[in-house]
Amino acid sequence: MKKKWILPLVLMLFAYSLANAQDFRIGLSLAPSINFNKGFVKVNGNFVQVDSLKSGGLGFKGGLWADYGFAKNYYLHSGIMIHSRNFKSDFSNMKITTVEVPLALKMRSNEVADNIRILGFFGATLDINVTAKSGSVVITNQVNKIGSSLIFGAGAEYNVGFGNINLGLSYHLGMTDVMNSSALRQMPRHLSVDFTFYFN
Repeated sequence: MKKKWILPLVLMLFAYSLANAQDFRIGLSLAPSINFNKGFVKVNGNFVQVDSLKSGGLGFKGGLWADYGFAKNYYLHSGIMIHSRNFKSDFSNMKITTVEVPLALKMRSNEVADNIRILGFFGATLDINVTAKSGSVVITNQVNKIGSSLIFGAGAEYNVGFGNINLGLSYHLGMTDVMNSSALRQMPRHLSVDFTFYFN
C-alpha cells in the first residue's frame, strides 16, 4: 500500500469508530482563566529565574470538547479551544491568542447522588500560538508557534435529562518556552474554571 493512502485510511477508520461508538459526546465549553509566566534569563550559559520577569493576567477560552467512551466510565477526552491570554509584567503587557488541542484520559465515577458524578482527567495539549501583541505592537514573530502543556482537571457532572452540565477546574503546566529567544524564557501556566454542556 502506498504511503499516501495510510493517513486517509486511518482517518476513515477513526471516523467510523466514532460514528459507531456506544458513548460518544460533543460539548460546548466556556472557561475564564488565570494566566501566569515564570521568567528566566541566561546568565553564564545557564537560565536563572528572575522575579521581575514574572507576568500574569486574566484570560478567556471557548470551544468544543469531544469524549469517546472506550470502557465503562473511561473516555478519550479531546477537542479544540481558542484561548485569549494576558500577561502583564513590570516591562510589558503581552497578549497571546492560542489554539489548544488536548488529548487526555478522562475518568468518571458512578452516581454519587441523584444524577451527579465526579470526574477527573489528565493528559497533554498541543498549543498553537496564532497571534501575539505587546501593547499595540504585533510580536507574533517573537513567540514560538508551537508549544505543549500537561493538563490536570477535576470536577462534577450533573445530568439534566437533555444533556450533561460539567463544572470543574483544570491546571495547564506549560512544558515549552513561549518566547523565541536564546537569552530569555517565559514558561506559561494557567488555571481555568471550565463550564461545559454535553449534548446527549
